[in-house]
Amino acid sequence: MKLRKLLATFLLASIVLTTSNCKKAVEDLNDDDDGTLSGNPGNPRFNLQFTNGNNVDLDLHVRTPNNTEIYYGNTSAQNGSLDVDCICGSCGNTGNENIFWTDGTAPSGTYKVWVYYFDDCGSSSATSTYTLRVMQNSNVIATYTGTLSSSNRTSAVYTFVK
Repeated sequence: MKLRKLLATFLLASIVLTTSNCKKAVEDLNDDDDGTLSGNPGNPRFNLQFTNGNNVDLDLHVRTPNNTEIYYGNTSAQNGSLDVDCICGSCGNTGNENIFWTDGTAPSGTYKVWVYYFDDCGSSSATSTYTLRVMQNSNVIATYTGTLSSSNRTSAVYTFVK
């Protein structure tokens, strides 16, 4: 009887610890005070937020100084990584995408960043507004907004020089 009670207590403690660790990992993804930006912090960091995430799939693209593109089809290059990729409702109605470099690992040079309307997720003619933030040293240094649709698929290409 004591052994059964001990095992039950151990199992319960394991579940609590596992749940706490999972909760912390999710909280770590939301590093801003209001919890709206998903993904790891970085230097630099490119973060995309978009509306209508249940009906559209917008993709964040970054071309690194050596001309390698980071996006859903190539999730890392030159020490940078795509760590959040929302696909047709996988992140709720507010989509997020994030590409970042761990502090001190980003190469110097010119970065090009843009947003691409990948899919309407079965909702023909769905549109989405987006906000693209460029961050350096935890500060937003540029914010770009726009609207994309199946007939207007690509945003302007924005430049960041490190």
